[in-house]
Amino acid sequence: MPVSQVQHSNAKRIRLEDRMAEDNQESPANGVYRVEERPEHGMKILQGLNKLKNDKILCDVTLIAEGHRFEAHRVILVSCSDYFRSMFTSGMRESNQREIELKGITCKGLEKTLEIIYTSTTTLEGDDIFDVIAAATHLQVTPVIEFCERNFLSGMNVNNFYDFINTAKLYSMTNALKQIDVFIARNLREISKEGTLHLLTYDQMVNCLHSDRLCLKEIEIFHITWEWYRLNSTQDEQANRLMSLIRFPLINPTDLVQHVQAVEKMMEKPELRQMVLAALNYHVVPHSQPLDNSINTQLRCFMERLASVGGREIHPNPCLHDEIFVFDSKITSNSLLNRSEIASLPSALSHMQVVVYNNFLYVLGGCTTQCAHGESAVNSVMRYDPRFDSWFQVSPMLHKRAYFFAGALNNRIYAVGGKFKDGSLATAEAYNPADNTWELIASMPMSYHAHAGAVYGDHIYVSGGYSGNHFTPDMQRYDPSNNQWEDMAAMLTPRGWHVMCAAHDKLYVFGGCNLNVNQQAQPVMQSECYDPSTDQWTIINPLSISHKEASCVVYNDQIYVLGGYNVQTKTGQKLVSRYDIYTGIWETVGALPRSLTGVGYCTLKLPDYLGSDKD
Repeated sequence: MPVSQVQHSNAKRIRLEDRMAEDNQESPANGVYRVEERPEHGMKILQGLNKLKNDKILCDVTLIAEGHRFEAHRVILVSCSDYFRSMFTSGMRESNQREIELKGITCKGLEKTLEIIYTSTTTLEGDDIFDVIAAATHLQVTPVIEFCERNFLSGMNVNNFYDFINTAKLYSMTNALKQIDVFIARNLREISKEGTLHLLTYDQMVNCLHSDRLCLKEIEIFHITWEWYRLNSTQDEQANRLMSLIRFPLINPTDLVQHVQAVEKMMEKPELRQMVLAALNYHVVPHSQPLDNSINTQLRCFMERLASVGGREIHPNPCLHDEIFVFDSKITSNSLLNRSEIASLPSALSHMQVVVYNNFLYVLGGCTTQCAHGESAVNSVMRYDPRFDSWFQVSPMLHKRAYFFAGALNNRIYAVGGKFKDGSLATAEAYNPADNTWELIASMPMSYHAHAGAVYGDHIYVSGGYSGNHFTPDMQRYDPSNNQWEDMAAMLTPRGWHVMCAAHDKLYVFGGCNLNVNQQAQPVMQSECYDPSTDQWTIINPLSISHKEASCVVYNDQIYVLGGYNVQTKTGQKLVSRYDIYTGIWETVGALPRSLTGVGYCTLKLPDYLGSDKD
């Protein structure tokens, strides 16, 4: 046996033995094993068969279409076509003919069909796809039909999309029709500009307005939909149906008055007029908008992003920041540096709380100067609406607060504890968006600041913080149903200036600091996980770097601890740590552009308008 064959045989035997060892299987009594080849095997067979066809070796049938002749192998045709299987195996006259003329298909369609049969690939130009589909369907070549369905839309554009619709309907290509609906939604603006809007059917317009791929501003969607109705329909019920799918609250009040009300029929028909008036009423009472979380108030097409709000820069340029930045969807070392600014706070802040409630961003309290003990704490509350890139001044809190916790629960926003110029706070208060008012709720057992909190289930949990001249391991739980605080199992390590979040039915605390015997701050590296169902804490993998006055966000099913202050080096912390909830492993993702403390991090859904700059 040649050396190469010996080596191949030995290698195959080794692979087989390795696989048996991996599977931990006992040898069958008959010594027979299943050996699987790699996928490349099938491709090599196809390449060999195609070479035989091209060299006209062992070809036993000639197919003729439009006078053009194509050599082939009967066994290959039979293997993939019910049409040829019936022709060659059921005693038909063609079963003994060397040449067979095929009617009803083009030579181009037959040529491309044979190419796909023998190679699983082809090149398509212009309207080739229609010839191939017709030939493959006529000849009942299932693999080619499936190939066409996968690649059917590759040549579609806003000028010829209706030809594709007709072909897909003719050959009952259900999946292709669904993809065409997506294409229409993504290209509705271009279809309108090209003057082919009238080609769309009523059902296609309805499907388009239901699609989450319709990434246009709502006022533009209204204009295009009304133009389609003007060109295609005189039926009032169609107008009612189409307009009911317009999300009028997503159109700003100016456009509602100047562009929607300006359409005469919109004001004449009671049903349509009521839609417009309801949207105007929505804008008249802005403080209660977060309570209306219906489909008509939600963005059709959005991108969810990690966002940062404000913060205090320690060095090299000590100052407060007012920027709101967003990061790329995938958090990497590069994307942390390549953030983009989407808005600015009305005034610079640090150590405030940010709460996202039904995608409205609330910014509560915080410090307006680089104070160390909350001397510049404020009670102001601002709300940012990413749909309109606008701010709304919410009623202020009853107490000035910095270094506190805030969270949303059961249509209320709660602010708990904190510090201001006169000291720490035990008070807590709740905001009602329905009437834009705050009211005091039960106070905590003691005053706390530098604590952390999280909302889970129907409760608010607050852990640690500075109270009674020391950092505590305390954990309290607030129950809005009875307006009471309850002591829960204490953390295993006292800490303050830490972070806390809820994920996968657990609560996590990370970082922060404690005081040593000399009353000097020392970092807390130990991480803990709390199970609300058992009221128990568990130690998990510790942080590898110090994070004090940092922020914590659950994003894409992972926990990020971002920036803050490094107690070990006594400098600002630029690094970002990521915790994998499933593996319990930490990794350092990268560094932020600046070292900031007191930054508010959150996730926001931002409009994803196609080809439209932010106004």
